[in-house]
Parts: sequence; structure tokens; C-alpha cells
Amino acid sequence: MSTVGRILVSLLWLWGGWATAADFQFREVQIERHGKQYILNMQIEYRLSESALEALRNGVPLLLEVRVQVEKVWGSFWEPRPMEQSLRHQIRYHALTGLYRVVDMQSGDEENFVTREAALHALGELQRLQLISSDALAPGEEYHVRIRADLDIESLPLPLRPLAYLNKDWRLTSGWSQWPLKP
Repeated sequence: MSTVGRILVSLLWLWGGWATAADFQFREVQIERHGKQYILNMQIEYRLSESALEALRNGVPLLLEVRVQVEKVWGSFWEPRPMEQSLRHQIRYHALTGLYRVVDMQSGDEENFVTREAALHALGELQRLQLISSDALAPGEEYHVRIRADLDIESLPLPLRPLAYLNKDWRLTSGWSQWPLKP
């Protein structure tokens, strides 16, 4: 194979890696209004890469962050968002007990699960999350809710971080998605 051929194969391989990097997906997203309060219910499907699964099996805790924002549809760049929230949850495997532990980093609540699938399902279930009161929204303006889920590489143990930065298997994200906030 020629040098140009090798370069093209390498570029296609790299492009393919970037194209499959989004391994978190939003399912069953519902934004409801109860009185003046907007409530979010959703399920995030977390599909971890083989590298992340191996680290988890070896006792490395993984921190998953969900960022939720409410912003004007036609707002200016420097205009503050009326609502911005970050939800952080950790999943860890305990080899001695054979259990997966999910910790809500905001409240400190912990739950144990027998299977990894059950732990990831529970981790992705966001129910009755209070978004914003309609009183905080400007009358006549249109708003949307933006959501993104990511694996927090900065929370990994220090020796693992350089590998995570360089390896596409660790760039796990949903990317930004948005839904209208209906009056």
C-alpha cells in the first residue's frame, strides 16, 4: 500500500472513531408543566465503551454528568440563561460484594445493584426534575431546554487521565440536544 493509501486509511479510521463517539442517547423525554413549574422526565441510555467497562470492572469509579439548560430561542450570546443545572452521578463496581453502586453526588444518596445493566438503567432515569417556574420566563419569548450527558474524564484517577484524553473510547457523550419549552 502506498503512503497516500495508508494516510487515507488512517484518516477514515480516525473519522470512524469520531463518528461513533456519541454513546449516550436520550429516550422518552417529557417536559410537562404543573401549575407554574416545568418538570422534566427522561431516560438516558448509557452505552459505555469497552475501555470504560474494563476500568469499571477493575474498580475505577466513573462520574457521569448531565447538564440541563433553559435558554431563549433567540437570546443573545452574553445573555444569562434563566436556568442551568449540572447533575453528577458516580457508578462504581465493588468486586468483594459483586455489586454496582450508584451515588447521587448532589444528595449523597447511594443505591446498590446486582447487575451493571440495572445500575446504568437507574443512573439514566431522571424523574420529576424541576426545571424552572414560568414566573422566571419573559412573557412573549420562546425558550427551549438543552441537555447533554458526558463521562467526566477529569474525575478519573490521575494515571488514567492521559490515556482517556488520547483514546476515543473515553470520549463518551450525547452531544447537545434540545426540546421546546411550551407555554
